[in-house]
Amino acid sequence: MTVTLIASVAENGIIGGDGELAWRNSEDLRRFKKLTVGHPVLMGRRTFESIGRPLPDRRNIVISRSPGWSSEGVEVADSVERALELAGDQDSFVVGGGEIYAQTIDLADRLEITHIELELPGDTHFPGIAPANWERIRVDHRDGFSFVTYRRRPVPIVDLEQLLAALEPELHHGEYLYAVVEHIPSGIDPVVVVAESEGITLVLPREQADELGIAGVFPCAWITLRVPSALEAVGLTAAVSRALTADGISANIVAGYHHDHLFVPVDRAADTMAALAALAHIRN
Repeated sequence: MTVTLIASVAENGIIGGDGELAWRNSEDLRRFKKLTVGHPVLMGRRTFESIGRPLPDRRNIVISRSPGWSSEGVEVADSVERALELAGDQDSFVVGGGEIYAQTIDLADRLEITHIELELPGDTHFPGIAPANWERIRVDHRDGFSFVTYRRRPVPIVDLEQLLAALEPELHHGEYLYAVVEHIPSGIDPVVVVAESEGITLVLPREQADELGIAGVFPCAWITLRVPSALEAVGLTAAVSRALTADGISANIVAGYHHDHLFVPVDRAADTMAALAALAHIRN
């Protein structure tokens, strides 16, 4: 069973006001229907009353603390926990309102958010989406809004053996360069930015460096070490460095908040991926 929160959220976090949606869009409504049909939808009583009827082709589970409240075509739960029990092992969608979103975001596995590129008036907010807890896995841009799918980040791992077993290296497309600049030019999308006393170190796509006439060194491939490593974890970069050193592969490792990033000579990228696969296999 997965629990997914689905909502349309303005730039200021507003989702509604006076019991009504803050924003309506036909494409957004079609997406909502496509995602939720055939699944239980969980909502608060006020959200149900604003809709005015059960959503067709879905189990409607309404959360209400009012004793004796009922409505034809819906199941009633007196708490979020009871609503999830009623949903059982079916993948479920939470569809509002603000209080129910706030009570369920820490229980959710995914978020399906329509990000509206406007600030809207209203009195109902969607809870904050903390980047430390949520990873964007799909973004679909539209005119004035975007459909974004988030996945909950796994619990960070500290144990080295578990880290290596979970390691999933990702080789990115293209070639990258190291460069030093006095300021970051507009129109570039650097992978790495490090402010040093000698200047600002960038790692950026080679095409962008060539277009802007930025001199670079160490043509390299970029590999993300995808594994939910805790910041206090010890040994992952050392294990990777030892494995690459044994194969004669030079490498630079840059630590990110969520993942470490590996930069190796372009002509050794395939060898690096093989060495990382062997490293994970050894620990399994």
